[in-house]
Amino acid sequence: MFRTLWIVVFTPILIGLLAAGIFGHPVFLLVFVIWLGVVACVLRAEALNARARATQAPSPGLLGARAGWLLLALVLIFGSAGLIRVVLG
Repeated sequence: MFRTLWIVVFTPILIGLLAAGIFGHPVFLLVFVIWLGVVACVLRAEALNARARATQAPSPGLLGARAGWLLLALVLIFGSAGLIRVVLG
């Protein structure tokens, strides 16, 4: 259920970036690819979260991996914003 919700949340952003890349500036195509990576990171973190919820006492490694994937997603989001700022700035 949560995976579908994440896909629904990110779909308008991805469609907008793809359209902006095709009809606007090509930097948005690169940002589109970066945001596909963000979606992959969030979905991986969600899969790890489901495993953590299924166990009574999740391991610190599992929780750390989940946090790492979310941190990577944030780095990619802010990196894409920085890329847009540098190119269009």
